[in-house]
Amino acid sequence: MCGACDMTWLQCLKQMDVMNLVALCAATLALFLAGVLTGLKLGGGRRSNGSGYGGGSHTVRSPDLYIGNLTEEVSGEELEKQFGKFGDVKEVRMVPPRNGETKSFAFITMGSVESAQAALNGMNGRDILGRKIVVSEARSRRGGNGAPRRGGPRR
Repeated sequence: MCGACDMTWLQCLKQMDVMNLVALCAATLALFLAGVLTGLKLGGGRRSNGSGYGGGSHTVRSPDLYIGNLTEEVSGEELEKQFGKFGDVKEVRMVPPRNGETKSFAFITMGSVESAQAALNGMNGRDILGRKIVVSEARSRRGGNGAPRRGGPRR
């Protein structure tokens, strides 16, 4: 039954004129799209903590963090001191800037996923030696199926 009368949906559709049928289809499509859109995360792109810098405060799954937008003057000891406020720092791997660049980055392995989460939330967007740093979960160097990534050097 269609709800408005005692006819079945098919009988109801047969008695509708074209304009009512178009309106019904449009309403059904609108409801479907509304359901689809509410199931999606709107405003995709880079995650952000509101400071305008990437990283965000999403849940991390590993103790490995990426720290970007560092000045050349930032040392591993300075990062260990700053990130040590959030838990045990197991390793700091500094990556020097490439030729002609003024920014460098680093990878930090925290003692636990919980301390990595606290460090990400506490340090992302913070100022270190005059520059706001970006902290995010480090991405694996492997492809989605565990195989090494393919391709040439970055452009």
